[in-house]
Amino acid sequence: MTNITHLTHWLDRAAKEAANKTAVIDTDREISWFMLRLQARQLADYLREKGVEKGDRVIVYMPNSLTFVLYFWALQYLGAIFIPLNPETKAGKLSWLVDNAGCRLLIADPALNDEITIAQVSEHWQQFNRHTRVCFSHEVAAALANEPYRISVECERLATGIDLDLACIIYTSGSTGHPKGVMLSRRNMITAASSVAGYLQLRDDDRIMSFIPMSFDYGLYQVIMSALAQCTLIVEPDFRRPLLALQRMVTLRATVLPIVPTMLRLIAPLASRYNFASIRTVTNTAAALHTGDIDQLRHIFPHARIYSMYGLTECHRCTYLPPEYLATHPQSVGIAIPNTELWVVDDNGQRHTRNATGELVIRGATVMCGYWRNDEKSAEKLRPGLLPGENVLYTGDICRLDDQGLLYFIGRRDEMLKSCGEKVAPKEVETVLNRHPQVVQVAVVGIPHAIYGDEIIACVVTRGDLNEKALSRWSKTQMESYMVPHRFLLMPQLPLNQNGKVNRTLLQEQLMAGTTLAACPQPGLME
Repeated sequence: MTNITHLTHWLDRAAKEAANKTAVIDTDREISWFMLRLQARQLADYLREKGVEKGDRVIVYMPNSLTFVLYFWALQYLGAIFIPLNPETKAGKLSWLVDNAGCRLLIADPALNDEITIAQVSEHWQQFNRHTRVCFSHEVAAALANEPYRISVECERLATGIDLDLACIIYTSGSTGHPKGVMLSRRNMITAASSVAGYLQLRDDDRIMSFIPMSFDYGLYQVIMSALAQCTLIVEPDFRRPLLALQRMVTLRATVLPIVPTMLRLIAPLASRYNFASIRTVTNTAAALHTGDIDQLRHIFPHARIYSMYGLTECHRCTYLPPEYLATHPQSVGIAIPNTELWVVDDNGQRHTRNATGELVIRGATVMCGYWRNDEKSAEKLRPGLLPGENVLYTGDICRLDDQGLLYFIGRRDEMLKSCGEKVAPKEVETVLNRHPQVVQVAVVGIPHAIYGDEIIACVVTRGDLNEKALSRWSKTQMESYMVPHRFLLMPQLPLNQNGKVNRTLLQEQLMAGTTLAACPQPGLME
């Protein structure tokens, strides 16, 4: 693997070694590895003729689909920088992202025409994005439909570049301000995909069920790893119709299922209708698995190895918990992935690899190149490492390493609360509350308070007849007094962001404004 400088090496190899094998199954079509490569090269040739060059930023704004996969590989062949965008993105944010990326071309699904139209007539677009070309995927498909499958001499002769070239920019939302564009080189993505596919033991007979949005790194890496392993990727546009999606998964006999906890809560009530015997591997990231989640997964997928994982877009994956550790260390997020080193730095700046709590630091070839056009934030995250000239990633996550070197996520540094003089990690409070048998989901946030400093508020989704007073009484028997929430709010559901994570910012804003939380909107499910 050390001589690989381009992600398309894996697609080229799959097209040669597994030419007739199914590469991608979409909702209405499927394609072999040979034809996937051929069509990706043809698409690259078309984009080259339209002026797309190496280093150009190209936004792909569409749901999970074979078309998305083709554009990813086509842009990799060109050496252009692929920027996936969540199809839930609205016009105002879209205009800002196009401007920030210096986007040469925006390629969109025709169903998103309305958002693009709104964006294009905005003052911001007229001022900053007038030179950005927009095309729709169905128009490109129509233009290529009558063309024979061919690859021009110019396209075949395109310089392959080196592994330090940028492959992708993935925009990730922060707690405040605009999204940050995470710059990932070919080397970053090759290293991460090789490492994760290795410990997951992906095989060429696997079928990966891709419910996760490919605009999110967890979803995008399924595309890359399927080529690496020469297995089949089953594409699902979204998970908003879980009955149909799960039936498809069973019918197509998927073997690998990447999920997030929010998906599990949709799958669990429906699981008895299906036979999931074909699933041999389940992976989870985005949020920790609680004991109840683990029990549910074991019941629903009795033949599967379950991998609890932790990571950031800035390095894709930090750790994984080997399945054999799940029973004895269910709260741990595991050990460093292969070819990655980690430690924590305490409040005194001391580095620890055992028996310590502090900010997690990641060292390795998966660490991002920085944030696009954001030197200040890049300098916060990327700091001098162990060797002269190298950078390591300061994650901003507070974690604990035990005496075996297993990692436990405590919370985001910027989410730490200070109440009555004591530091409180919302994640620790949530972990305790999730142990209550009638708690389905919980998010702990803080808002300013004249006496407490931060008022700790637990927003809870429950089952049965559990009420606030009963939950408060129970909490006082389970955690230190300073950690017990000052208020408990029972809600029918928690608001989610586009990545399927609890939208803490919205919760805080609504709590501070004193508005009702009962009707929080839910975007399309990812993370």
